[in-house]
Amino acid sequence: MKQALFCFLGAGLLLMTVLGCRRESDVLLAYDHNENLVFFGAESSFTEKFEIIWNGMNQYYALWDYEAEQGIDWDAVYDTYYPKFQALDERGADQGVTDEELKALLDEFLNPLHDGHFYMKVKNHVTGNTVIVQPAAVRIAARQESQTVRSTALHLGYYANPANGEVETDDDGNPIVKLCDTRAISLITAKVATPGMGGQWLVARIRELEALPSLTEMQAYELEQMKQLVEGLKALAGKSVAEGLSFYNDLQARYAYLGVPGLDYIDPAFNAVGLEIKSALLKGNIAYLGFSSFCLGSYLNEADRGATFDMSNPLTQELVAQVGQVWQSWFDSIQTLHKAGSLGGVIIDLRGNGGGMMDDSQYAVGALVPGSDIHFGYQRFKRGSGRYDYSTMMEARVNAMQQPHEEITDVPVVVLVNCMSVSMSETSALCVRTLPRGTVIGKTSFGALCALCENEFHSLNYAGYIGVEDVTPVFGHVPSMASFTLDGEIIEAKGITPDIEVDFDAALFQAGGRDTQLDRALQFIRTGQ
Repeated sequence: MKQALFCFLGAGLLLMTVLGCRRESDVLLAYDHNENLVFFGAESSFTEKFEIIWNGMNQYYALWDYEAEQGIDWDAVYDTYYPKFQALDERGADQGVTDEELKALLDEFLNPLHDGHFYMKVKNHVTGNTVIVQPAAVRIAARQESQTVRSTALHLGYYANPANGEVETDDDGNPIVKLCDTRAISLITAKVATPGMGGQWLVARIRELEALPSLTEMQAYELEQMKQLVEGLKALAGKSVAEGLSFYNDLQARYAYLGVPGLDYIDPAFNAVGLEIKSALLKGNIAYLGFSSFCLGSYLNEADRGATFDMSNPLTQELVAQVGQVWQSWFDSIQTLHKAGSLGGVIIDLRGNGGGMMDDSQYAVGALVPGSDIHFGYQRFKRGSGRYDYSTMMEARVNAMQQPHEEITDVPVVVLVNCMSVSMSETSALCVRTLPRGTVIGKTSFGALCALCENEFHSLNYAGYIGVEDVTPVFGHVPSMASFTLDGEIIEAKGITPDIEVDFDAALFQAGGRDTQLDRALQFIRTGQ
């Protein structure tokens, strides 16, 4: 009985921590998982949702000193917004709270924060819908070049054409260019829109059957089934990539007996780690590599391949091998040319690269540098529940390639960035700046350098999440680590300013494929100017 009473009193103390105002408490609530004492009230209260966000951020967020320098007083934020969320709860049932109202209030509350990775998903218990707040997205949308960057798919078309004199060719006159795109949306589109296969083959076969003067019973059945499949493929339009991929694979399994060429199963892993990758040897023996996300290890590392993909699937085997061939072409060119003393330079194109795994550094900048790692800046971690409980400052390093390779310190190395170069792309740009002849060209990057930490590291550093996504009524991704440049500066929300700033001329690119930022990188490498 005494033990039960003690537990009840302990729970009461914890509940007081949830419901109390901003006072510090010796009782620590776990906001990083589905803790009933934290999240139960938020299922039906906007005020409780606010409390979770404010207290969870107070406990886990790693940038409070930086935010204070930017003019944010987190205690004053509580005093300002607690009554506003409380007012939502005080409304009568006939008034309700719309998703637009909730999002507007959350935006007002959270958008001043500067971390580039931070976002919050909050369920509106009145409508049953979820609203998302991501301050960095608002900042980026306000940049002049943002819309152009988002709406332009970069390619090497102009530079891959030998007639334009920008690419090296092999002994047979073929341009030394390799491309592969394993992004789920690209794979689905190819299955539907490529002539002679998939959806296009279906349309042709349907017309062929409909042109016959009469049909056998089997042909009539085949025609009906193919029409149903075409309608199913049309229904892919408007679905999210994840939904579309699942829907496509269901169709593929259901109609596999029709034997439609090219209508292959697509491994769901390509939704998470799909990427576009391209390499080329440009005039003057300049080795170019561009890729859309830092997930190269999933393709290039044997252990990671087996853990990521179903390697028994023939299409998956083919796509994984193609990614490896594109990267290997770039790497081998550098090794061969540098040994011969004829490497002109290296370009790593990270424009539009959304970031990813830090260990991937070994396949990009890490494939050029000596040593076991690259010291690119400093970092500190959240190490206590107090707002300013931080670890000591420590060196921030990423992995260099361990296998023997040429050390590229005597030729120009350029990294291209723009406003959608995020996270690991920005870390890579900082790494390039440590090289004797490293240069950053393009436009200012996204500004999300505080690396994300998963909750399994919570025993060492404070959590990377508030709540559980799609389970708790509040879910947030919160940085538990702050990043600094080698100069000791936090550039979160500011981004990396290029050494050479160059606008992207969208009209010129659309007209003929000329890329003003890539042209400037080539000019710099070839002339030093």
